Amino acid sequence: MVEERFKRNIAIVGLGLIGGSYAMALRRFGADKIYGIDRDDNVLKKALECGVIDIGHREAEEILGMVDMVIIALYPMDTIEFIIRNAEYFKPGTIVTDTCGIKQPIIDAAKKYLPEGVEFIGGHPMAGNEFQGFEAASPELFHDTNYILTPHQGCSGAAIAAVGSLAAAIGCRRVTKLKAEQHDRTIALTSQLPHIVAVSIANLAADESGMDAFVGRSIRDVTRVAALNKELWKQIFSMNGKNVVERIEAMEAILGHLKKAIAVQDEYSLGILFGNAVKGKSEIDR
Repeated sequence: MVEERFKRNIAIVGLGLIGGSYAMALRRFGADKIYGIDRDDNVLKKALECGVIDIGHREAEEILGMVDMVIIALYPMDTIEFIIRNAEYFKPGTIVTDTCGIKQPIIDAAKKYLPEGVEFIGGHPMAGNEFQGFEAASPELFHDTNYILTPHQGCSGAAIAAVGSLAAAIGCRRVTKLKAEQHDRTIALTSQLPHIVAVSIANLAADESGMDAFVGRSIRDVTRVAALNKELWKQIFSMNGKNVVERIEAMEAILGHLKKAIAVQDEYSLGILFGNAVKGKSEIDR
């Protein structure tokens, strides 16, 4: 059972929206002891007062030697920096995972810098919203969401199973394993391109005025994620730039077909494009 395989002392690095939600979900689940690492004393104080962590500290070396699993819930570049700066403090046998929406650079850093006996399993919970910080965290954030594991060659079956149990513990409905390279290409379409579209439309709206009387659900839905975390998404777009640019170029081609069909009133071509859209939507909603 998941409960039997998941009784561990766990450190969560970064108690923002994702890390704070991990702590809350795992506290509800009943992890043995939860340690919080965060540079913000106020966040640590709130997490302790809420009872979602047992011990909090600003410095990782005070905690890493006492835990069996470490969840790094930081921005991608900060995750790499954390691994490099604290590599010597991880004890042998520790399982380390992350929450980043870009995987290959994180895995490359983990393989290069983590000491022998410390296993890194790339993880990506497909959860989040347009809010930030511990105040926005919720134990329900991961409920009924997808979770992606990107184990690399050399990862043990036990470590992979442990992180899979983590996903089940916090409420994810499906865990998928794939290579980091495939993850980064696929997520460029399913996660990063939608943010590009939202930002693009919201930029168009920024040049308009008096729109409130003309706004319906469609534009609200498509721009929901435009109120994004600027620093996080700059890092994601930069670190996965090749894949994101390829997806943008593919979308530009489709927009070109739509533009031409509309300009010349080619209803046949529009019908094909709309039909493909219905097919694609059904794949998304499966």
